[in-house]
Amino acid sequence: MNNGIDTYDDDSSYRCVCLLTDIQSGVSKSFSIKTKEDENIEIAVFNVDGIFYAISNSCVHKGGPLSKGFLDGDIVTCPWHGWKYSVKTGQSPHEGGDSVNSYEVKIIENKIYVNSIPSTVGKRIFQPHEAYLNLKNSVDDYLVHKSSDDVLPVDDKKVRILGISTTNANDKIAPRQSTSEAALHFALEYATKDLGAETVMIKLRELEFNHCEGYYSKNANACIFPCSISERDSEDQMIQIYEKVILWADIVLIATPIRWGSASSLYYKMIQRMNCVQNQMITHDRYLIRDKVAAFLITGGTG
Repeated sequence: MNNGIDTYDDDSSYRCVCLLTDIQSGVSKSFSIKTKEDENIEIAVFNVDGIFYAISNSCVHKGGPLSKGFLDGDIVTCPWHGWKYSVKTGQSPHEGGDSVNSYEVKIIENKIYVNSIPSTVGKRIFQPHEAYLNLKNSVDDYLVHKSSDDVLPVDDKKVRILGISTTNANDKIAPRQSTSEAALHFALEYATKDLGAETVMIKLRELEFNHCEGYYSKNANACIFPCSISERDSEDQMIQIYEKVILWADIVLIATPIRWGSASSLYYKMIQRMNCVQNQMITHDRYLIRDKVAAFLITGGTG
């Protein structure tokens, strides 16, 4: 209704954002206000039992809109990745957490005014674990050396072939040969002995990695790379897949049995977690996987 035009007085840094009745108890709204330097800042105003608080609308983690978060008491949870902040202070409710800017609020003649100068300044404190940072930095460096148009020149190194077995056959309970994995093993052995290739096989059933949590469904920018699940969980071994597929392999062979007319459940579990790779094309125009060859080995019957 005012878009930061109205001020508390001519020299004030306060900006009128709305009427008291515009934000009900337990609800929040976002506003864009101008600083004295004529810069726009995005804030979120919260009504907590009739008392109004204002913090930055942008989560310090990846920019999630805090005005659309989940409010429990005076704690708002970012709708993207779960970062939590006190709407009173902008501080994290737990020690060592990140914080966002907070802004003083005044109520004058049934209008809500927010100071465009923060009363506290937010800080980024959280740092991802070492394996996550190493992957991120390695991929960033790798992409620096790739043109957006040109194919990489061929050198004299060995061709590197990654085999991914997606069968979920439980060898500990009932050992048996998987036809899809046997086919993959044969292909990799042939590539090594007859073609001089360097090969690696990854068996998904031996990795511990979490299911996709569907951040893309919330917002395309919420699906980040490396995946935020790997960032949060240092034990998530999907990092091994990202590293081998993006940085190491020239050729990727994926083997899967057909069960109930579909690929292995582990295949889908893995491929859903690869959405953050594909999503980089949409959100950042970055092609993490290119100039590679890929193929499937598919068997029916005993997978």
